[in-house]
Amino acid sequence: MKWGLVCNLHIKKTISVASDIYDFLKENGEVFVETNLAKSIEIKGYSLGEIDKKADIVVTVGGDGTILKALVAVEKPIFAVNAGGMGFLSEVESKYAIGGLKQVIAEDYNIVERSKLKVTLDGKRLPDATNEVTVQTAHIAKIMYLQLFVEDELIETLGADGVIVATPTGSTSYALSAGGPILDPAVNAMVIAPLAPFKLSARPWVIPLGKKVGIKILPKSKETNLVIDGESAQSVTAESEIIITGSEKKARFIRFGESFYQMVRLKLVR
Repeated sequence: MKWGLVCNLHIKKTISVASDIYDFLKENGEVFVETNLAKSIEIKGYSLGEIDKKADIVVTVGGDGTILKALVAVEKPIFAVNAGGMGFLSEVESKYAIGGLKQVIAEDYNIVERSKLKVTLDGKRLPDATNEVTVQTAHIAKIMYLQLFVEDELIETLGADGVIVATPTGSTSYALSAGGPILDPAVNAMVIAPLAPFKLSARPWVIPLGKKVGIKILPKSKETNLVIDGESAQSVTAESEIIITGSEKKARFIRFGESFYQMVRLKLVR
């Protein structure tokens, strides 16, 4: 079997965990290690794109942010080892990593697909979103003004800190803290959740993934950013055309059978 290995070097214990995983995987196939981790253990490294082409399964070590960064380029199934915080998207905690990998080698697992969002800015496709797309004010405590469209039909005009458009996966993340609903991943839809709207009637929407969501920034807004999965913020203006719809690509995760509802109970209901 061919493995990819990606690690968040900013979490102290991940390098040690990733090194142990690397030693184990070497005995069970060929391993392609992401460039930054490879430097720390002094072996040849590969980009995420190269890992996606070469590996059958990609192992991530870190938190949810590590998984989201990998998913920018990785379409192969991900086996996620949590060495960070909550680890909502992870399958096992770091102390169970080797046992989990043995189960993967024994082919005792399922592959679960999750929807992603396709994002275009002025006609140019940006990286897909696994969790959410956020359009938000670049200055704390400064309101922005925007219009929301579904299939070119206006659904809302409001002032707010911004707006989140989330996948079912992202419905348990930032969108949840903004008052959005939790979506079962099997629901083929996205959530539009205003961020601190200055309007009592502004409520979250659930929109089919097949529909096109447009976000129009109004001219009186101050500096505004578009952010995908908490990364790669870029400035947008009243002239910008922001279009979001369901992507043809999927995020793929290795799971051992724990249901989405069990995960919600374990991670979110405490």
